[in-house]
Amino acid sequence: MKTQLRISLTTITLLTLTACATTPSGPAEYKPGYSRAYNLAQAGGITDARDVQRKHLSESEVYNLVNNTSLLMSGNGASWSGGPALGASLLLSTLEPKSNFAEDSLFGWMPQTMAANTMQARTKMSERTAMAIKQGLDKLGYSYDVVLENHDQKSLFGNGSAFMFSQIAIVEPAQGCPAPSETDHYSQTCYVTANIKEPTQGHAPQFESGQPAWVFKTEGVKASQITLASPDNVELDKPAILQAISAELPDWAYIFLAQEEERPPVVLSGGEVELFLEPGE
Repeated sequence: MKTQLRISLTTITLLTLTACATTPSGPAEYKPGYSRAYNLAQAGGITDARDVQRKHLSESEVYNLVNNTSLLMSGNGASWSGGPALGASLLLSTLEPKSNFAEDSLFGWMPQTMAANTMQARTKMSERTAMAIKQGLDKLGYSYDVVLENHDQKSLFGNGSAFMFSQIAIVEPAQGCPAPSETDHYSQTCYVTANIKEPTQGHAPQFESGQPAWVFKTEGVKASQITLASPDNVELDKPAILQAISAELPDWAYIFLAQEEERPPVVLSGGEVELFLEPGE
C-alpha cells in the first residue's frame, strides 16, 4: 500500500506566473524571492517555471512538503490525488499543452574549456550522460544491456539533426523487463534513453560560476532529455532511477522532472531534490 501524503488547501490558485525570462545578454542572476529550483529552471530555459506560494500553505503543509522529499522520490511516493491537494493544483491543467514546464528535460552549463566547438561539447555531454545512466543503474542494482551509446542521429534522419542518442535497456525479467534479444520490439523492454541536443555558446548563471560555457538549454519545448520507459504492465521507480542518475552527472548538469500524479515538479541537482516552493523568510 502506498504511503499517502496529502496537503489540503483552501485556495484554488497556488502558483503565480513568473517574471520575464532571463535575457541572453549575460549570465543569469539569482532572484532571491524564488526557489533554487525556479532559478535553475528559468536559467535553463524552462520559462514557464513557477513556485508554490507559501501564503497558500499552512506551517504543517510546508513542513510535510520540505521534509518528505525522500518520500516524493521513492516507489511509495506521495499521493497527490483525491480532492484538493498540492499536486492536483500545480497549474498544469491551465498550462499550454506544449509548455516546457510540463515536459521532462536535461539542462546545464558545460565549462567552455571542456570542448573546442559545439559538436565536441554535444559528444562529451552525451558520453557523460550515458556513463551516468550506467553508473546510476549499477548503484541501484539493476542489470542492463547497452543497445546504442552516443549514436549520432544524423545517420538515421539525415541533414539537420543535432542530437546524439543512447539507449540502455534494463534487464530484470522478474520485474517484467526482458533482454532486448528476447523480444520482438523495443517497446516490450524497459529502457533509459538520453537524447542530447547541440548546445549554444554562452555563460553559466552568476549563481553557479558565471563562466563561459556550452549551454544545454531548453528552447521552447525542444530540450535534451533523459527518459525512462517500460511496458504498460510494468511499474519501475522512475523518480528513484532518475535521482540515482542525477547523482552521477557532473555538477553543472541538471534534470527537470515535470509534475506527475504522485509527485510535484522538481529539479534534480547532484541527486538532491529541489522543490518549486517559495523560500521562507
